[in-house]
Amino acid sequence: MLKDRCHINTNRKTDTFVGLEFDGKNYTVSFPLGYALAPEDDDKLLREDLLLLFHTLALYSNQQDSKSGFVQQRDAVTDSPLYAYIYIIKDFVTRGYYKEGIVEYASSKRGKIHWNRTIKQKKPVIQEADIYYLDFITKKNVINENDLITLIHQYCVYLSFLRFGWLFTDYEPPKPQIPFHRQWFSAALQEKLCRTFNDANKMLFANMLKIINSESDEGLRETSFTFGTNRFEYVWEKMIDTAFGISDKQRYFPKTKWKLARKEYDNSKLEPDTIMLHNNNIYVLDAKYYKYGATKNPFDLPESSSINKQITYGEYIDAQADLKNPDSVIYNAFLMPFDKNHWAEENAGALHYAGEAVALWKEAGEGRGKEYEHEHIQGILLDVKHLMQIAEKRSETDIRQLAEIIEEHCSDYGQAD
Repeated sequence: MLKDRCHINTNRKTDTFVGLEFDGKNYTVSFPLGYALAPEDDDKLLREDLLLLFHTLALYSNQQDSKSGFVQQRDAVTDSPLYAYIYIIKDFVTRGYYKEGIVEYASSKRGKIHWNRTIKQKKPVIQEADIYYLDFITKKNVINENDLITLIHQYCVYLSFLRFGWLFTDYEPPKPQIPFHRQWFSAALQEKLCRTFNDANKMLFANMLKIINSESDEGLRETSFTFGTNRFEYVWEKMIDTAFGISDKQRYFPKTKWKLARKEYDNSKLEPDTIMLHNNNIYVLDAKYYKYGATKNPFDLPESSSINKQITYGEYIDAQADLKNPDSVIYNAFLMPFDKNHWAEENAGALHYAGEAVALWKEAGEGRGKEYEHEHIQGILLDVKHLMQIAEKRSETDIRQLAEIIEEHCSDYGQAD
């Protein structure tokens, strides 16, 4: 069962890897903190969970923070053709192996007549004014089972089922009939792509090329592979920024510099994870991949340095007249992962209020006015699966809901549900 291959991380310090691991015998898939897996007896929904995880990692992991190499070295980093493997599997199930057709001509009384060749090669019978042909040159399409592209396709199908076939079926295709040669295979596929006009075949050859070019020179000699990351916090940040943030957030980065005797030196800027805008207000969001949503332990909440940094962001934006309107309110929030199905409250939504953080060195109390709202940093729990489902584009519905829950609880002194 697919459930036996799945594991949900619970400890951010020891369960660091998120993704797929194969040790040469067994597959293990590790999901991030707070992910809600489908019921163990529903392979269809579990398959959707697995594909959602792989899709998320493919979109938001990069070479600096991911482990996505189908190679022997566990920590090697390359671009993994995840979608190519899955495309090859689905195309194979639908159309089978690619077969190159060749045309053969033969002398026959049956078949599709090739009149040009018949007239040139066969002598007609003439009776009075009529001309008759007793034999014809006919043509037929014959499948070339040993065509190089067919053999490469067999190789790609085998690799695809080896690595991701377990998601769909127990079927194991036969091993390739040809030894791996990356440069030769790649050149053949590139030439075929240039001469192919059938859209389905072009997609097939393009995905085959991705697989071949991602292989090591040893081909099938690897004994293990991984697809995933040890730094899912970066994925968490990118998903939140895509779903809620604006693209030109650089304007909101606080800047500093050193002024020395004869020269000034700019320092690197503080960079908030996400800037969200809604109804003329500004929301500074810090994506925290912390485990509070799973443990409810206050020691698993953001520390003082993070709280003070958020206040700095708010103060900087408040001081820049060109970044806000006179009636704009600046809000601060931490976004942390959780599983809405396992929270104390029944029917918890995708967004859940946790509490409020304040700095004791600030007079963050009631009656100071909306201009000081950024001194109250709201702790918001965000359902992990929901974020992964919406993260490919800005979600106006979720932006509105997040803004409402932040505004509703701001200045309430952290009275969590």
